[in-house]
Amino acid sequence: MSDNAMNIPDDAPSDVQEESPTSLFILQRGATRREVNASEARHFVQGILSRSINLATLIGSGASTPAIPLMGETFRNMRADLKLKDPELSTLLESRITKIARRDNEDPAKYSNIENLLSWLSQRIEGSLDSADEDKRVSDAVRKAFLESVDIKYNTEHSDVLDSYRRFVQGLGISRQILARGGQAAFDVVNLFTTNYDLFHEMALESSDYAYVDGFSNALMPTFSPREYHRRPIDLDERFRDHYEPVNPFFRLYKMHGSINWRVYDGNVVRAPKFPDIADEYQGDKQLIAPMTSKYALTQGTPYSDMFREFVNILAVPNTVLLTCGFSFADSHISNLIRQALARPDFTLLAFVGNPAETDIGSPTRDFYDRAGGANAYFVYPSERDPKPKRPLYFSEFADFIGPEITFGDDAASGSLGLGDGNE
Repeated sequence: MSDNAMNIPDDAPSDVQEESPTSLFILQRGATRREVNASEARHFVQGILSRSINLATLIGSGASTPAIPLMGETFRNMRADLKLKDPELSTLLESRITKIARRDNEDPAKYSNIENLLSWLSQRIEGSLDSADEDKRVSDAVRKAFLESVDIKYNTEHSDVLDSYRRFVQGLGISRQILARGGQAAFDVVNLFTTNYDLFHEMALESSDYAYVDGFSNALMPTFSPREYHRRPIDLDERFRDHYEPVNPFFRLYKMHGSINWRVYDGNVVRAPKFPDIADEYQGDKQLIAPMTSKYALTQGTPYSDMFREFVNILAVPNTVLLTCGFSFADSHISNLIRQALARPDFTLLAFVGNPAETDIGSPTRDFYDRAGGANAYFVYPSERDPKPKRPLYFSEFADFIGPEITFGDDAASGSLGLGDGNE
């Protein structure tokens, strides 16, 4: 994408004199900052979608709150519960936390990285250390607490979160259909990357009646194979044309850290089937793919290494646009890959984050922001003058920017499908 193809809109106000009753955001590109309201931010984002021919998204754990607690919250609650309910196990856990926190130059009292801890414990267990049995007790307890926090019921209790995911995928889908109508059917794929273990992506895609592939075979016992990502369904309703057309839109879902419904069965990575009778076949081995840091996951072969290889390959496609939300850039391997891609002028990042200026210096988000200030890195975040200062950028707001025809207060979004070109 050319350097001037995604300029911040000229009509976006650079300084608002009166306090706005609606949310205010900053659109930033390099040193250029413009303050806009929600409708103007949506106009800008929709313009990007209408022109982005190679589109990818990266969604982190912040997107699924409050339905799925952040790992830090889950970990803090677990540590407090163990102190009351199982002091012996609590002592074992705290001793491991102290060791890994000191290794990482962090305060043990504030340590909250479940993925790092489980990766480190897994290495110790596999290394058959004298403490392997105790390490396994700790690992099992941490994993159990994590699974219970993710294994929610996708019902009306969490309908707001699911609705946001639906608006998100439907907005992406409509943008691909618009491109196809303009004769660009080759650009009808959206690559959905996520570090989340929950099933909100799948629920949103299926309830929107969108075709997608998640790397697993279409079988009674779905088995992971990276080849699945390179298969495309054909729209047979168009079979009387001169040539077959692929289904549009089409989504590829990459769960880079694993999923709540993945298992290891008979030496293969499988997705738990939806049929109860078939699911009983999995009871011989209940091992879930554990949450792991990306650095450790890269050494584990399929499916993790396959996911990261696909991520690298997609970032390398010319004129790719990557949208991120709910992602703190704490996963250094992912962040480093994005930073490397930003060195190319044909790659564009659009990151939806909390206000970096209000983030602690040295935090992953602040560090990435400070080091990614080039012309092809865009940041969208709440303004310092927002009616609710020092707040995060909510995934529901991101979904409203992306989704089809949303109304903010009395201001209707532009276009019948909300897909203005960003230059009006």
